[in-house]
Amino acid sequence: MDIKLKSIKYSFWAKVAAFIIVWLCVMSAVGSALFLLYNHNTVNSKSYYDTHQFKNEFSTLVSDAVEYNVKLKSEANIKSSGDEKEIINKNLQRYYFIKKKLTESVNFAYYLKNTSTGEAVTNIKSGDALALIQKQPSDVYYNQGTFESNFLISTDIMQMLEGTQYEVYAAVIEPLKPGDVFYDDFMSYSEIKALSNNVTILLIASIILTILAFIYLVMVTGRREPGGEINLSFIDRLYTDVYTMVVFFAALISIAIVAQISYLFPVELIVMALIFGIDVLIGLSYVLSMIRQIKCGQLFRNTLIYKILDLCFNGKTFKSWALLLLLGYGLVNGILFAITAASGDGGFFIFLFLIIPFNVAAIYFAAKALLSLSQIMEAVKEISAGNLDYALDNSKISVAFADFTKDIQSIQGGLKTAVAEAVKGERMKTDLIANVSHDLKTPLTSVINYVDLLKQEDLDNEKANQYLCILEEKSARLKQLIEDLIEASKASSGNLAVSAEKVDLHELVMQACGEYEEKIKKAELDVHISADKTLISADGKHMWRIVENLLSNVVKYSLPHTRVYINVAESHPYGVLIVKNISANPLDIPPEQLTERFVRGDVSRTTEGSGLGLSIAQSLTNIQGGRFKIEIDGDLFKVTVEMPLWEKQ
Repeated sequence: MDIKLKSIKYSFWAKVAAFIIVWLCVMSAVGSALFLLYNHNTVNSKSYYDTHQFKNEFSTLVSDAVEYNVKLKSEANIKSSGDEKEIINKNLQRYYFIKKKLTESVNFAYYLKNTSTGEAVTNIKSGDALALIQKQPSDVYYNQGTFESNFLISTDIMQMLEGTQYEVYAAVIEPLKPGDVFYDDFMSYSEIKALSNNVTILLIASIILTILAFIYLVMVTGRREPGGEINLSFIDRLYTDVYTMVVFFAALISIAIVAQISYLFPVELIVMALIFGIDVLIGLSYVLSMIRQIKCGQLFRNTLIYKILDLCFNGKTFKSWALLLLLGYGLVNGILFAITAASGDGGFFIFLFLIIPFNVAAIYFAAKALLSLSQIMEAVKEISAGNLDYALDNSKISVAFADFTKDIQSIQGGLKTAVAEAVKGERMKTDLIANVSHDLKTPLTSVINYVDLLKQEDLDNEKANQYLCILEEKSARLKQLIEDLIEASKASSGNLAVSAEKVDLHELVMQACGEYEEKIKKAELDVHISADKTLISADGKHMWRIVENLLSNVVKYSLPHTRVYINVAESHPYGVLIVKNISANPLDIPPEQLTERFVRGDVSRTTEGSGLGLSIAQSLTNIQGGRFKIEIDGDLFKVTVEMPLWEKQ
């Protein structure tokens, strides 16, 4: 159970889940923090009447009420003020605006009293206006010399009351009624206040989950099992400094895009959230990549700067002068730009006739060097694919890569020589086997003929007859071995002619099993055949030999009283023959070694096999464009032969 938990802990999907959790929680935490920060006044206020929004709106309305009733008073008063026409028009517009605003305000109440005349003005239509205002928690009181309020101070109001006998009382009447800004703001305040508690919980939970999931990722990233080797991902192949610059520029681009957003409408908020989400993904991937490289101890060694320095001072391709050349290029550019900046109006001509030509020339030579590198890479690709005669033109190679080109040509020459020697040795070996086998076959034929002649003689000696039978059996086996050896040599060298035709693999297998029926019974085996009609493209003669060799292998090496399974079916684009049997002897040998010549599963070599049957079967399969595979599972021996299906012309 503990092993299973560890495997789950280090599984790919567990890491993906943790990565997604960190990403989502960071998004959630930042969103929650921005929400609380943006609404901090609402969140920190004990009531709606403590918010800056209420105080500003209330203060504005009190100021408007004083201006409307004390300063402007009426249309007639404005028109008879004796001011200039432009000022009168401006005051009239202000008068109408305030009048409309005060009329539309449902919850705001004011009471102005002239203490010298006893005249009072209020927007409360019934009841004792002053008593109603004074019992509200948000009431204020002004006169020209005093001010009473817990939250409101307006210098504009004091200036308008200066030199007058007015007293001002104002308040927001509770309970609030719908229809004006106070009610709307109160409802918004209530929603935000209720939501802020949940957002605070979400913020704390997101931070905790982010920390836990990130610690988990730091521990398991790069590993597939506890204490295992660090496995780098494809993104870790980027140079560390280049990757850092890419992330830095991505952040700058994001900041530049967000800076263009001036209004926080839903579409703009979605764009900002999308940009931030992408930045979090990039940043988290970058941090985990750096952690993996730190674990591998290659954080600095995987930088482009380190690679350049290593190539310049330790590499065989570049020399140390390449670094000096790069430094010199930068120095010359710096001097030219400094001269340009100090030359004033003449700097344009220096830029046009010196800096541009110099950099164009540098780009030309750099491009030529990179073109040389691309030609070298193409040559290496061709050579690795087996084209050892690919010609690499030295005249088109830059001086910086001249030594590199010579090294590749030396490798190419060495490979051609090695391949030629290998082909020559294989041909000599094949010819030797064929010639020796032929030379052995001639005297062996004579031995067999003389054995036949002796059998025709009347020998009264019983032992002599026994010896004669043994001689006949061994000579026949030797003849078969020599024939197998010649066939194996021809098949492995590809000297056999192949005539592809339509072959019914099912019928071929059934016919071969019929011919081997007696041998199968003698070996005490139970053969189970599962075959469908399968038409393949093969040479009938070679295909028959393949099936015959496999059945012969089964008869010779299977454990008596066991089952043998033979399956024939289509698996596009191949027709498949599978033979499975239980070995009589332990198979302590690699599967690929069984297809080598003279290698047998019976290490003691007490059976009749020559060790060539499977090798011949594999070679015949290969020269017909098929595939031959051996699998061993304990004592279970399985051979799979795949041949191309016959396609109607």
